[in-house]
Amino acid sequence: MRFRALLRVGLTCALALAAGALRPAPVAAAGLSKTAAASLDRALHAAMAPSHFAPPGPAIDPAPLKGKLIFTIPVSSAIPFCSVVDRQMDGYARRLGLRFSAWENNAQLAQWAQGFTAAQQHKAALVNVFCGLDPATVAPQVHETLGAHIPVVAAHTYAQGQPQLAGLSAIVYGAYIPAAKLEADWVIRQTDGAADVLVITSPGTANSPFIQKTLAAQFARYCPGCKLRYIGVNAPDWPTKIGPQVQSAILSDPKLNYIIPIYDGMVQFVVPPIISTGAAGRVKVASFNATPAVLDMIRTGNIVTFDIGEDTSWLAGAIIDQDMRVLLHKPLILNYISGLRAFTRTNVAAAGVPAKLGEGYGAAAAAGYATLWGLH
Repeated sequence: MRFRALLRVGLTCALALAAGALRPAPVAAAGLSKTAAASLDRALHAAMAPSHFAPPGPAIDPAPLKGKLIFTIPVSSAIPFCSVVDRQMDGYARRLGLRFSAWENNAQLAQWAQGFTAAQQHKAALVNVFCGLDPATVAPQVHETLGAHIPVVAAHTYAQGQPQLAGLSAIVYGAYIPAAKLEADWVIRQTDGAADVLVITSPGTANSPFIQKTLAAQFARYCPGCKLRYIGVNAPDWPTKIGPQVQSAILSDPKLNYIIPIYDGMVQFVVPPIISTGAAGRVKVASFNATPAVLDMIRTGNIVTFDIGEDTSWLAGAIIDQDMRVLLHKPLILNYISGLRAFTRTNVAAAGVPAKLGEGYGAAAAAGYATLWGLH
């Protein structure tokens, strides 16, 4: 679900700025121990710096794969995040001498099925089921493709711990779980252990229950006295159902101080009722995806305070890297996941003014993959 110039900031400066943003009250505030505060600060400080790439595994030689076609079927070509990562995968593929094709579609089951047919007709070496397209939704096509001896990789669909369709050739995870932990960390720290939170989930999305579970566990670990309540709104209903439920929650709970929409595509429907109820000074928002419009809300407003995004260059490299390991019959990278960066008022300008998808994460991932693949 995805609904994301470059400012180079030294690590020392980044940590100092982040530290200032994280301390609106003394560390030993009521409800939050010094130990818990220090642990949360460490995690948040690290997340606010540009991504620090680490090689996921041994170097590989892509030379035997020259000319092979990597075929990607995203959940929808209309989602900007999916398109940005597709373009970055294409850029990596060109440097590697691979061919790359992204199947254009508008999130229709028939179109996804046609994509698998096209992949076989074009003699693809491998198919990526990408960007939130649940492999279970296209299970017959996945199994048919595997039966034709074409590997199928689930790329940026599953959360870690989520059950997976049997038979898949490899996985590259979405960073839903580490992002959820950091959202909880931010809210706990900003409220000094006195969080009263509304979490908005999307039950129809397969990874939503695992995000909710992670949030609940992180609050239980660091802030068992914090109050959480949940509402579930599926994506087609976001425009009509989020606003009224947020308004009702604000009016019924005068101590509500944070809302966590688990995908930041929800944020545009969360902010208006906060404003209309006169709660902008009290109720803040933290989310995940680093959609540019939401990052601009952080930069220009005072309601959205935190949005965390995946390093798209890292993610694109991770998918291509895992694809090549599959095709070369090399050991796969387990728990493969991209790096993240948390954006707040202190560092959001790194994503551009106005913000742009894929900016603000630094160049470490692109350079790291070039070294891993021998492209220097």
